Amino acid sequence: MSSSSAESKMALAKIVLSTVGSIVVTTILVRSIIHDYNPLELHEYLFFGFKNMFTKFSNQLTMVIAEFDGLVNNEIYEAAEIYLGNKLSPNIH
Repeated sequence: MSSSSAESKMALAKIVLSTVGSIVVTTILVRSIIHDYNPLELHEYLFFGFKNMFTKFSNQLTMVIAEFDGLVNNEIYEAAEIYLGNKLSPNIH
């Protein structure tokens, strides 16, 4: 291993560590500032938003049924609409 190769690897390592250190310090600073000036409700909203974004599975079942099958009405959609029409609240479609 040549001396110049070792020096270039050392310089690269210093740059990477310096960059990572700067990012970590900036993140800690921004987090502390946001934590102090953020209302608790917004903090909880953001926390649960990030938590949900990074979870793989949901505990809710979601199904999408196409209203039309080509040019004709989808019979499964019509049956689901009739059945669920009474069970869902007006603001859920």
